[in-house]
Amino acid sequence: MKKITLVNLIVLFSAHLLAQQNPDTVKIRPVKVAENIYMLKGSGGNIGVFIGKEGTLMIDNQFSPLSNKINGAIKTLDPGEIRFLINTHIHGDHSGGNENFKRMGVTIVAHDIVRERMSREQVNKTLNRVTPAREKDALPVITFANKLNFHLNDEDIELIHFDPAHTDGDVLVHFRNGNVYHTGDMFVRYGYPFIDVSSGGMVNGFISSLDKMLGMMDDNSKIIPGHGEVCTKADVKIFRDKIADIRDQVAAALKKGKKIEDIPAMGITDKYDTEWGKGFVKGKDFVLLIATDLKPPTGK
Repeated sequence: MKKITLVNLIVLFSAHLLAQQNPDTVKIRPVKVAENIYMLKGSGGNIGVFIGKEGTLMIDNQFSPLSNKINGAIKTLDPGEIRFLINTHIHGDHSGGNENFKRMGVTIVAHDIVRERMSREQVNKTLNRVTPAREKDALPVITFANKLNFHLNDEDIELIHFDPAHTDGDVLVHFRNGNVYHTGDMFVRYGYPFIDVSSGGMVNGFISSLDKMLGMMDDNSKIIPGHGEVCTKADVKIFRDKIADIRDQVAAALKKGKKIEDIPAMGITDKYDTEWGKGFVKGKDFVLLIATDLKPPTGK
């Protein structure tokens, strides 16, 4: 399974490069999404910001060296207190600044599994890599299993956990009145998505989570992806259908007796490579990852 290792190495290396980028060269750029709702772009996952007289709520926080710059950018939108920080999942390009914001007095919120994973050493058997537990100040202090509601600044905000998807602790954030969704890395716009099986991610859960999101959205919904520009329900549907098509072809090949290592040569993703192949996950690696995920442990 050398190519699975390659995918993980590329992801880890990409995150490392982003983390090591000189914070002084990173510009935090606000994009207005809806009334009082913004997306901040910088280096790492997209940050959501919701402002109002009752305080600010932020979603994700990129890398630790950027925390002061991110805080400053938020204060240009509203100088009031940042009350809550939601982690959409465990990855460091979305939660790397947890400690810093906790020390600024911000309350961190995430899924139960995110706190549990952050609290202990993480072992990636594929890479023979060990990641130490996060320090105490990085840990979410409010966690939930399936759904949590906020009622802030005349807005009703739903935090929803669906199925194991990008990871097993993914959270969708839905601003009901604003009709805005922050998806974390359950939906991204850089190409083939990364399904982190070492953190509980699964391709079937990825697709079923997208199906559940799409059932909530309408044609006027505005979507903040984990990475990429603000978009619409139609973009999420296209993304979902491509992944489902690839999954179904891989599953059919396995059912016919194809060996996992032979599936990348079948050309399943050829029609998508022009658009999606520019990301760090390549089509052949993506189908190999899916095949490994779908194949029963006892299969041959």
